[in-house]
Amino acid sequence: WFASIATSLTGAAVDFISLAVIRGLIGLAGGTFVMCQFWTSRMFCNEIVGTANAIVGGWGNLGASVTQLIMGSLLLPVFQNMLGSTEAAWRTVSIIPAFVAFITGVLIYLYTDDAPKGNYHEYREKGIFKEISIAQSCSIGTMNITTWVLFFQYACCFGVELTMQTMAAIYFQIRFAQSIESASAISSLFGWMNLFARGMGGYASDKCNAKYGMRGRIVVQCLFLTGEAISSHILSILFFCQTKAHLSYSAIPEVSGFLFSS
Repeated sequence: WFASIATSLTGAAVDFISLAVIRGLIGLAGGTFVMCQFWTSRMFCNEIVGTANAIVGGWGNLGASVTQLIMGSLLLPVFQNMLGSTEAAWRTVSIIPAFVAFITGVLIYLYTDDAPKGNYHEYREKGIFKEISIAQSCSIGTMNITTWVLFFQYACCFGVELTMQTMAAIYFQIRFAQSIESASAISSLFGWMNLFARGMGGYASDKCNAKYGMRGRIVVQCLFLTGEAISSHILSILFFCQTKAHLSYSAIPEVSGFLFSS
C-alpha cells in the first residue's frame, strides 16, 4: 500500500529534489522483497529452501523487468497518443503500477498466511511463537558476524545487478542511439535472466547442502562469486550476479537458529 501511494506521486515531481524524495520512498517500499524472502524461508524446509527462495526471488526480480518493458515500450506510447505529449504521459502512466501494487497488497493481506500452520498472532495465542521486540531482533542480527559477511557478498552481486539494470536503458540510448521504447525493451532482457539464473543458484545450493551440508553452500557461493569477479568486464556479468544473489539467500536461514529475519 505504501508503495502504491509513492508510485502514484511520481508525476508530481517538479525538480530533482522532489523526484529524489519520491524515488526514495518507493525504494523504501522495495524492502518488501526482503520480507518476501523471509516469508518463503518460513514456508519451506531447509532441504529445499534455497530453490524455493530462488524461484520466488527470480519471479520478483523479473517483475522489475516486465514493468520496465510494459511501462517504457507499451504503456508510455499509449499514454502519449491519448494525452498528446510525452511529459503528460510520463506524469500519469505511473498510476497503472500504483494501482497494481495496491490491489496486490490487499490480496496478500486478505488471503495469505504467515506460516504453514497459520498466522503469527495465532502462534502467540497458543504459546508456540516466542514474543520478541524489534530492538531484540535487530540486536541479534547485527551482532552476528555472519550477517555482515553475507551483507558484503550480497552487495557485491545484487548491488551490481541493480546498477546495471538501472543504467542499461540509458546506456543503450546513448551508445546505440536507441529510442526510449527500444532501450527499455532491450534492458528488460537482463531481468528476464533471473528466471533461470537465480533458480540455478538456489538449486545448486540445495544440492551441495544435501551432499556436504552447510560447507557445500559456502563452497558453491564462493565459486560463483569468483565467476562474477572474473566476468566483471563483460555483459554476462549479470548471470553470475543473479545466481550468486540467491546463493546468499540460501544460506540466510542457517545464520541463526533462533531468528534469521534480521
